[in-house]
Amino acid sequence: MLSKQSIRKEHTILLEGVQMSKEEIIEISKDFNEKEENGFRKMLKQGGKISIQGKKFEIKKYEYKQRNSKGEFDQAAKPHRDEDWE
Repeated sequence: MLSKQSIRKEHTILLEGVQMSKEEIIEISKDFNEKEENGFRKMLKQGGKISIQGKKFEIKKYEYKQRNSKGEFDQAAKPHRDEDWE
């Protein structure tokens, strides 16, 4: 069974095109067997579409900017100059 912690805020889960809440997904997941649950967890990690027990799920995963320990947004590393490598 899925837990509330396994479904994060970056996930939008659609069942047959209708957006579902965490609680509804957890209730539906109680009927999943181990193989179906593992497939659903994999889709939570990467996003995508999966059909389980004749139900079509679409999982959209939104990437958020990463923050550092100070709560600031991390910036991309600056490119190195050729002189730095000599």
